[in-house]
Amino acid sequence: MKIYSLTVCHKVFPIELREKIAFKSEEATAFLSELKDKHSIDEALLVSTCNRTELFIGTDNVHKGLSSLEEVLQIWERERNFKLPICPPPNIVDHHKSVERLLRVTAGLESQIIGESEIQGQVRNAMNHSSDAGVNGPVILKLWEKALRCGKRVRSETPLGDGALSVAYGALEVAKKIFGELSNVRVTVVGAGEVSELVLQNLQGQSTKSLKILNRSLERAEHLAKTHGAGLGGLDELPQALIDSDLLIISTGASEPVISKEMVLKALSKRKGGGLLLVDLGLPRDVDPAVDKIGDVFLYNLDDLARLVEENLKTRRDAIPEAEEIVHHEAKQFANWLDSRRLDPAIRSLRGALENAGLYELQQMKRNLSTEEYERMEKLVRKVINRLLHRSTQELRESSDQLEKNFLARLESLFHIDAESEE
Repeated sequence: MKIYSLTVCHKVFPIELREKIAFKSEEATAFLSELKDKHSIDEALLVSTCNRTELFIGTDNVHKGLSSLEEVLQIWERERNFKLPICPPPNIVDHHKSVERLLRVTAGLESQIIGESEIQGQVRNAMNHSSDAGVNGPVILKLWEKALRCGKRVRSETPLGDGALSVAYGALEVAKKIFGELSNVRVTVVGAGEVSELVLQNLQGQSTKSLKILNRSLERAEHLAKTHGAGLGGLDELPQALIDSDLLIISTGASEPVISKEMVLKALSKRKGGGLLLVDLGLPRDVDPAVDKIGDVFLYNLDDLARLVEENLKTRRDAIPEAEEIVHHEAKQFANWLDSRRLDPAIRSLRGALENAGLYELQQMKRNLSTEEYERMEKLVRKVINRLLHRSTQELRESSDQLEKNFLARLESLFHIDAESEE
């Protein structure tokens, strides 16, 4: 069996086209079921995110694999009302490129933000749709397992996923460097716009000592506070927040700073010690730059975080060759496993021949044995056969890529022993 794939991703196609091909969860299962019924595809995986829709199928027939994907693409164009700008499409590829493609995708090498980790969860969830549709065969399942293993190795063995690559996430990374874990940190988010919402999304799953949102309009911030389990207050509470908080992340959209040097100095005189971290995500800036010169206060603005992001991006780019080595290794392991499957008919014939011969001879002795003796002898025969075959089949599998096809055919036919004719 070989793997073939169809890819529509951010590197070639704009978001206006990608969003037309994106599949919701229930749509993915329905599509895979239809793929099985109408195209007789028994093994398939569909990975669909905001940046990509990728379909991987397994089939024994090259023509069937490629033609099925071409037909799927035509159906998508017709049913979802779009036309790919490139013809013929370069996004339908053969076995080796398809195998490496899924491994690279899961490793984060093909992500819009290189090294992002969300794709691994999305690939993991994709198998649920395959299972529900009944197209989770052994080959696509093995490739999926290899892809997840590859992604895990890349993240643990290389710096490809290290560091913050958004200012919102970067704000929390800075906080962790200063405070360690956030479980004892009192956090205040000032503002309720898109940037603040992104900060709160990045805080999901983080345990903080307290979390509060301050905004000029309480009505606008109410939904965010409810969604993220945060307290709520107006900007008039900002002086008190400077006293009570360890970390303030500010993005208000105001034309003038909402936090002055005097406000911070006054708050410090009332604080009970401990550092104060101010992350200013506003443009124009929300915190007076002079605050940066105050002791015990750490101030980061957009430029600071941008430099942090760029440094992390360079680290990730430098890790690409190391990550690609892991991809090549895992792809080779999958190829070896796939090659070893060619041996299964021959090994079954070998095992069957030995069992038939041994059990035939044992059958001739049955009249001279008690039931208990016969069962004990039968177990012994099977145990001897297993011991004889273990080493030989292991070596055959390890050298499967070096074996000629005619050798496998001869091995399969060689042991078609007819015990009765032997007798």
